[in-house]
Amino acid sequence: MVAGAALMMTACAASVGGTARSAVGSTAAGSSAGGSSAAPASTAVPVAGGVTDPVTAGSRAGVSSGAVSGGASLGTVVSPSRPAGGDPGSLPVGRWTADVVLTGGGGDIVSPTGDLVAVVDGRGVCLHLGPAADSGADFGTGTGTGRCVLSFAAGVTPSYAVFSPTGAHLLVVAGPANRSVVYVIDVGSGAVDVVGPQGVGSLGATAPEWNLSSALWDVDGASVLLVPRTDEATGAVIGFDLSGGGPSERARLPAELANSSPSLFSTVSGLALIATTGEQRNKLWWADYSTGAVDEIAGFSDPGGSLVLGGADPLGRTVLVCPRRADGRLGATVGISVADRRSAQVLPGSRTCAATVFSADGRYLAMADQMSDGYTLAVVEAATGQTLLRTRIPAPIPSVPPYLTWAGDVIVASDVTGEWQLPVVVARLTR
Repeated sequence: MVAGAALMMTACAASVGGTARSAVGSTAAGSSAGGSSAAPASTAVPVAGGVTDPVTAGSRAGVSSGAVSGGASLGTVVSPSRPAGGDPGSLPVGRWTADVVLTGGGGDIVSPTGDLVAVVDGRGVCLHLGPAADSGADFGTGTGTGRCVLSFAAGVTPSYAVFSPTGAHLLVVAGPANRSVVYVIDVGSGAVDVVGPQGVGSLGATAPEWNLSSALWDVDGASVLLVPRTDEATGAVIGFDLSGGGPSERARLPAELANSSPSLFSTVSGLALIATTGEQRNKLWWADYSTGAVDEIAGFSDPGGSLVLGGADPLGRTVLVCPRRADGRLGATVGISVADRRSAQVLPGSRTCAATVFSADGRYLAMADQMSDGYTLAVVEAATGQTLLRTRIPAPIPSVPPYLTWAGDVIVASDVTGEWQLPVVVARLTR
């Protein structure tokens, strides 16, 4: 599920940037009984056309008992500073700089490092050092250049492919959702493993199959997380460590969520998720690793509306969402504090859903959004809102936010709409 990585976005529901997440087989754009807490706070969220819609903090609705503890609060939900008297959506220039390059071809999935491309199609998986040719016989095929590491049998269709946060591995899901095979490819060696009930192992003559709802990378890329469909009251989120060992249960979700092809983000303390099918698509849930509770932490009250999961702080303190009205229009990005459920618009004055991704340590937030001087990539310090980088993206404003990754000093923005002539922007940072 990646952008520019058209495959990733068609397979992945409601995801517009960040770590790794998947709603296997979904085509949406863009993730309990309990005592009620205090009355929910509300933040007005401007959406296209100037309509305001509230994203409200959710009541606690755990599937297991016990107090819910979130990560440490940011003090403020990330809100970038801007110059005194500046126009809405304007930000100071910042002290960081970036070398920005447009690249990529149709079907390319660009690694978070910006120097490796995967082409995943009905024939298999091929890897290229650097972007594949943008024209000619090799365009979008993965043949003739680089190496092909996996071939699919006739009739097998890949539904999801995404690099790990570090770019060291590629996760590929292929086959129908009820008989999915989950591949893990080491991009350095080209070795192909599969994920089975006993763990991650070498690809044999017969690959294990899953009735799969969602798949994603864990926050650090060291494990794969799977959400199988369930016939029971609750379903497991199962972790598979690439270094070996058996599977481990990370969380249990109510069956309605587990079977909803949820869009998910993994953090060190829990999972943020939004259903992409069913009646829960307007609610943001938090599955806490330490307590086992699954709580609704925000909701969107517009009739027929839903929420799009934009990202999560790797330390589990803040989740970013965009409201989507029944007519499909996306509203501005809202940050939700996991600890106290407070919400705030991330970029004051914005009327669009920003693509977002946090740095691996959670210190910084990168955003691609329409600002006063055009479509812009900005980096802010999460704790203070101080702008560190603002640079124009030399591409038109897309109708759906690009998919963002951040590894080291490289930020990659991949178009998921087909509206950019070159679908990938690679920004190499100088701090």
